[in-house]
Amino acid sequence: MTVTTGTTAVTGAVGTAHTRVEGRDKVTGAARYAGEIPFADLAHGWLVLSTVARGRVRAVETGPVLAMPGVLAVLHHGNAPRVESEYMGPLGPPDPILQVFQHDRVPHFNWPVALVVAETSEQAREAAEALTVQYDEEPHDVAFSADHPGLYTPGEIMGQAPDTEKGDLEERLAASAVVVDERYTTPEEHHNPMEPHAATACWDGGRLEVVDSNQGSTLVAQELAHLFSLDAKSVRVRSEHVGGGFGSKAVRPHQVAAVMAATMLHRPVRVVLTRRQMFSLVGYRSPTEQHIRLGADADGRLLALDHQAFSLTSTFREFVEFSGGVSRVMYDAEAHRTAHRLVRLDMPTPSWMRAPGEAPGSFAMESAVDELAERCGIDPIELRVRNEPAAGPVSGLPFATRRVLDCFEKGARRFGWADRDPRPGVRRDGRWLLGTG
Repeated sequence: MTVTTGTTAVTGAVGTAHTRVEGRDKVTGAARYAGEIPFADLAHGWLVLSTVARGRVRAVETGPVLAMPGVLAVLHHGNAPRVESEYMGPLGPPDPILQVFQHDRVPHFNWPVALVVAETSEQAREAAEALTVQYDEEPHDVAFSADHPGLYTPGEIMGQAPDTEKGDLEERLAASAVVVDERYTTPEEHHNPMEPHAATACWDGGRLEVVDSNQGSTLVAQELAHLFSLDAKSVRVRSEHVGGGFGSKAVRPHQVAAVMAATMLHRPVRVVLTRRQMFSLVGYRSPTEQHIRLGADADGRLLALDHQAFSLTSTFREFVEFSGGVSRVMYDAEAHRTAHRLVRLDMPTPSWMRAPGEAPGSFAMESAVDELAERCGIDPIELRVRNEPAAGPVSGLPFATRRVLDCFEKGARRFGWADRDPRPGVRRDGRWLLGTG
């Protein structure tokens, strides 16, 4: 798009090549990430995580650690600043994991129980590893399965009902010439950006300054202002570069802990998560089990579609992997049902991860559609063409735009789809099986 103002032509970003403003700095190593920006009088915090999956903290033995070289403080539930727990933030009520060091409860393994602050990162890590924390351990449940006795129907999922249904599913399945009835599982998946989560907090004349690696500085500033009962105008969050995030770099315990420590010590404090700590503190994608039943007539046209999605959430915050959502827009049938079921486990809360719901949901549904095509003896693309909906299968609303069939046509042409051998397992390159998909 080109806009002419007076005698000057302004070329828009869409469809025009532009040099990334930070590209040279990143490829030459000149870019400074959140854990690398220098501060005068900088102290370093190291999180201590629980070693039990459920229970209470009975004692934090700070004495020996405070006597170690360079150690400045040990924050825990007995001495940490208080934060707000009842407010409506930019993304809804606060995640309870942000209530860092506010109580002695441990709801899952690797829950933050203390922060050791020292003059150097090495001193903080050594002291954190030496800190003794005593627990009253309780029985825990971390085993996810689609037949767990604690399964329940969640509330709204991003403003949508957990279940949808139209038509008589069992009657349409019984009337189908071909039926697919399969279960698909996906493992949990974890965010692992190149740059771990890092934040430095300091006070400057009554203003909270945070240098952070995040995917939304305004949201982080608003959340911190709510947590610490600050005027939003007195909180400034700066994120110069982000070395990856996948949805995980929002407000997490390390930023809150850094602000607490900076408030207590009256000096800048940096907290950087280790790769291991990220597996329990920054969200992840829940494992799923998905039960899909498809019924079609002899020509491969769907008569029945049933997509039941099972996932886990924590005991203290509900999060649903919206796997069935993809089936609400991709395929229609006379009888159509999607359903979501959750089980609360003593696990960290899952969270947003790239393509939330769509990633595991489309894997299961499209695998089932491929199974249906094979059983019907119909080309998988042709079967999808025959089942292209004219409107939203659940909503009934017209599509603003939908280019799925165009994508199939273009992809088939580029991949040589028509000339492939459709039989599975017949093309090899040494020990490798070759396919076209």
